Amino acid sequence: MTVELVARVALVYGLVLWAGGLIHLAAAVVPQARMLEDRATVLRMMGGVMKRYNPVAWTALIALTVSATYLAAAQGFKPLHSAALAVLYTAFTLDLFHSFVYGPKAAAGDTEARRTALVLAKIETPLALALLPLMALLL
Repeated sequence: MTVELVARVALVYGLVLWAGGLIHLAAAVVPQARMLEDRATVLRMMGGVMKRYNPVAWTALIALTVSATYLAAAQGFKPLHSAALAVLYTAFTLDLFHSFVYGPKAAAGDTEARRTALVLAKIETPLALALLPLMALLL
């Protein structure tokens, strides 16, 4: 198996797991959590969901980022590849701050961190959706 084939497989699996997880969170988990009346229960539930989701998401996002960068380099960093990588790196950075800075503070009850985490998620989710066709350029 060639390195390029492994990179392509990692890109597809990384994108499906990471973007699919974000879509599931945005479309199913968060709306359901908003239906709960007790804020402490919502915070505990979301904290538990994210503790289980983050290891999978970060493994997928790292595999996606490394493989996309490798494939873009192997193909000569064409302008559309660079644009796709810019979107990916932006989403990566937003997810980094959401997952490791603002998310944990929000789970601990920090209202301002919760607002910031929600803003980051609202920016990150459309970027993840934009990556679906952009990453196809690298395959």
